[in-house]
Amino acid sequence: MINKIIVITLWISICAVVGYMSPTLPLVKDVISIKTVNVKGTDKFKEEEIKQIFKSQNWFFLTESDINEKLKKYPFVKNVRLYKPHIGQIDLVIEERKPFAILSINGKNYIVDDEGKVLDEKSFSKENLLKINVVDQKFVSYKDVFPKIERLVSNLGIKPKEITISKAEISVLTEKDSLLIFSIENLEEELKKAKIFFAKNSIANYTYLNFSFDEMVIAKK
Repeated sequence: MINKIIVITLWISICAVVGYMSPTLPLVKDVISIKTVNVKGTDKFKEEEIKQIFKSQNWFFLTESDINEKLKKYPFVKNVRLYKPHIGQIDLVIEERKPFAILSINGKNYIVDDEGKVLDEKSFSKENLLKINVVDQKFVSYKDVFPKIERLVSNLGIKPKEITISKAEISVLTEKDSLLIFSIENLEEELKKAKIFFAKNSIANYTYLNFSFDEMVIAKK
């Protein structure tokens, strides 16, 4: 019985040593290494960067979460999908962050995506981007409020000159210099109210419209 235990213990120890050392053995190292990396969805990575990132990675154990952790350090990377079509080959499908607006805070301007992530100005153009001024940052996260701004613009079919976020309100200055006021919290209901109002009235006829009140629309011509 004792001899059997000794043999089993010795066998486990040998397996552990071999398992620990196997990645350094030339034959094993060649099998588990990543030889080919195909990148789709972006042209912003340099070939040398990709080589450095994956030069010591294990093909078998590499996961999508590992890849996202490594590549999201690059400001233009929003998400990464990982595929392993063959041993030694990986395909990366990169979802790039796209510029959503020029965010102005305390006199400084930043190009941001739809989650409020600051992007590298050298990589993106400021042309034709929506301008958003932030007067008070103590409202909700950009990740929550930016989709609401997108819905506001698309639902009303307007092209704003600029938008201002102040406390719990969104102010929209149109190209015709009409000022539209909405509350952030009840924006969906107020958009419905605005659609009904604009079905009968033209924005161009008003300099000021406030839809943030429950039972009324405050309007000035």
